[in-house]
Amino acid sequence: MSCSTPSSSECSIESFENNDFKCEICLGKGHGNHFGVNTCRACAAFFRRMILGTGHRQKCRLQKTCRPKNGRWFCKKCRLEKCYDLGMTPDNIQYDRDAFQSSQLFLENRRKRKIEEENIPTSVEKFMGVPHLIFQFRKEKYSKQLWTYIDFGPFLEDVEIVLKTEPEFEAKTLRMTTIEKLTYGLKQVRRKQQNHLYLMNNFGKEETCSLWKSQLMSTANWIMYFNEFRKLPFHQKFEMIKCMWNVWGRLERLSMTAEMRVNGLCGKRQFVVSHDSLIDYDEVACDTQWSTSYTQEELKMFLDPPTYYGEPLVESFININPTDTELVFLLSNLCLRLTGKKLGGEFEEITQKLQDVLADSLHKYYKQMEMSRYAHRLAKLLTISNEWLALMNRRKERIHIAYILDAFHVKFSHPELFQYSC
Repeated sequence: MSCSTPSSSECSIESFENNDFKCEICLGKGHGNHFGVNTCRACAAFFRRMILGTGHRQKCRLQKTCRPKNGRWFCKKCRLEKCYDLGMTPDNIQYDRDAFQSSQLFLENRRKRKIEEENIPTSVEKFMGVPHLIFQFRKEKYSKQLWTYIDFGPFLEDVEIVLKTEPEFEAKTLRMTTIEKLTYGLKQVRRKQQNHLYLMNNFGKEETCSLWKSQLMSTANWIMYFNEFRKLPFHQKFEMIKCMWNVWGRLERLSMTAEMRVNGLCGKRQFVVSHDSLIDYDEVACDTQWSTSYTQEELKMFLDPPTYYGEPLVESFININPTDTELVFLLSNLCLRLTGKKLGGEFEEITQKLQDVLADSLHKYYKQMEMSRYAHRLAKLLTISNEWLALMNRRKERIHIAYILDAFHVKFSHPELFQYSC
């Protein structure tokens, strides 16, 4: 049934699709009178979209000779011209009207929802327009909030020196494969690792910055044993180090923590943060005044020490027990994957080539170990990478809420250094 008033912008609610009624625009199955012309729903919706949207910017695909085929138009410009030629007018468009309001089922469902909403008490979230969690933890924003500025300039100057210096190789290392040299480099970085560690009772700004510097320098010193990486231009090496240091540093410490626990040198609730010290999650006092106005208890909603350091992965390291060579492959592969994904372009090609070199080198390693079928072992190693990525994704959700609530008041001279820190 068509509308009783042809000039109306909408047809009657009782309108229905009739096989004998054709749309004057596309010649397909019609529906009713829309904007003054007998059309189908699709053409009516098209006309409305074009008038309210980008109709004035459309161009003909051919030479203004387009025609509908099998009830479909392939040129928006000619379809819109056809609408105008037949007398469709936008004068009566209701700009606040839903495109499917003419549907009787839609109106009925909307009526039921409205009745249900009226019977539901107004919640705090609905009244305030803020999710419950954010409302509960919202802090007053002071007009003169103090921010802590961390300058990474001196740290990066030391990294530049490392990237421009050839590492020292012993004679026996010259004929090593890539992964063997990286394994040798890992041992060199860990030379200062002590078995009897100092238990840190307080962890504040000074300790945090010291940890960051240590991770930056360790990553730079280690990866310079990668022949193919060392041959890259300086600017490429520098950008890649800034992208991978935080992931490499924390995963390397996780593996060392696992090793220490197996050897009885570290407790189950302790984490080895450096070559000479560790922290106890339950006893360490964290001085957070330099970075936030939130209390330690409130911060646990966003960032607790075990999750920050990746504690759930320690057990995986213990169970899988990778060799030093397997650990090097694991660290290298994950860091290169994330770096290529983040930087893209030429870096994605570079990291892919470096991963291929590592894969070939690992194959030679397993062949020397007489492990012709190592796919199962490799799959176990990669589960650690997947667990790490899953953990970081969960942390990002919490960190995102923390930023919404303006929880942290720290600014970095080089914020790109923390693109994979959460």
